[in-house]
Formats: sequence, C-alpha cells, structure tokens
Amino acid sequence: MTLQPGQIEVEGVSLRCWEGGSGESVVILDGPSWDVAPLAEALANDYRVVRIDLSGLGQLGGGLLPKSGVGMARLLGEAIALIGVEKYTLIATSLSATAAMWHTLLAPEQVEALALLSPIGIRPTGDPSQAGPEELVAHPERGGTIPSPVSEEWRRLMQYISAGVHDAELEERMGEIGCATLAVFGLEDRLVSGKAARVYRERIPNCNVSLVYDAGHALLCDRPEAVISAVADFVERRETFIVGRESGVINP
Repeated sequence: MTLQPGQIEVEGVSLRCWEGGSGESVVILDGPSWDVAPLAEALANDYRVVRIDLSGLGQLGGGLLPKSGVGMARLLGEAIALIGVEKYTLIATSLSATAAMWHTLLAPEQVEALALLSPIGIRPTGDPSQAGPEELVAHPERGGTIPSPVSEEWRRLMQYISAGVHDAELEERMGEIGCATLAVFGLEDRLVSGKAARVYRERIPNCNVSLVYDAGHALLCDRPEAVISAVADFVERRETFIVGRESGVINP
C-alpha cells in the first residue's frame, strides 16, 4: 500500500512524514541513507503506518541540536504527538535507533514493541567509528548501494550522533526497556560488530536478536525481502516471536 506524504513542524523544523493503512499503529523512523519505503508499504497492508524522516533535525544545528539521545527522543515524542498516535510499535534504523530507545525509556506506556535495524548507539570497544556509503552494503560490487545521496542535514545529524558514538548512559538503562524488542544485525556489517548484538540480547530483558546472512549495515538494501518478513513476523507476534532470546540467523 502506498503511503501518503505530509509534513509536520517540530521546533521550527519541517519533517517529512508519510501515513497509510489502518489498524494497530506502527511508527517507522527513517533517514535518506536507508530506503524503508518497501517495509512501510508492506506493513501498511495490515497496520496504520506512520513513517517519519528524522534527517530534517540536522537543520537544527547551531547549538540548537539536542546534546543527548534524551533530547532527540523529546523531539521525536513531540513529532509523534502532533501526528496523533497514542500506542504503537516503534521501528528504527541505524542512527535513529538511539532516539527510538530513549523514547521507549521515556514513554513506556506508548511503545508496545520495539524493532531496531542495525542500531548504532551501543558501540563496543574496537568497532569502527564511521563508514563510507560503499561500506554500508555487503556487496557494492553487485551494485548494492544506498538508494539516495546523503543530504547535508543528515550529514550534520550523523556528525552530532557520531561525536559520542557509544551512549554509555543508554547502555546502563537498557534493562529498563520492558516491551518486546527485536534487534537485527547484518552478519557482514562493517560499522557495528557482533559484540553489539550480544549487548542487546543480554541487557534488554525481552530482546530477540536476529542476524541476517549476506547483509551489511544497510539491511534493507542488501536483503529487503528477508528483513521485511522478519520484522512483519515480529510486529504480529511480539513476545511469541519465533527466535526467542537466542540469536537466530536469517538465511536466504
């Protein structure tokens, strides 16, 4: 189902958003270096889906950009409130996953389930601090690249989030995330190591970890069908998701 575009104003910044479908609500956080449209459209066949592009927050800059994940979560909460969604499954990718986890901690009564695709906020010692566009996919030689150029606003947001890289306070509070959680990582991710996956499984009480075969950091670029299938299954089943608390590899 195709989602209808719109815009919302948060702290004087215009954020693009899309909405479609009906039923229980799913909120998806997006950025221009990921193509979450296929995931959003697939879920909109069964749910009310709201997709929010957070890259516009990079326009805040100039000392106005929040100095912590908590600040990003506050802005996210304002955006969701403006759209009028009260309870929902929250899905986030890469950089936006940090804001999603903080939002879940700050508004546990609203987030009923949490799915994190290549979350980048927890970075064990030794993980690389950054990667170029060609390193976000597992096989650039096959033509697999991020689908759109990264905007200047998103670059500024990346610089802000990458400044701290590892969110130690968030790691300490991960045990407070009480909702069903899915963390998905690519087995060939060059930006986040497998050590991070273990942190999510061990720290979040009800966390499922899935590892996607033959996929890099940009999971939806490398293995869209496999990732969409896993996320859709999780959104439907939540606590009874088949992987359980053991790591499971999603094969071809």
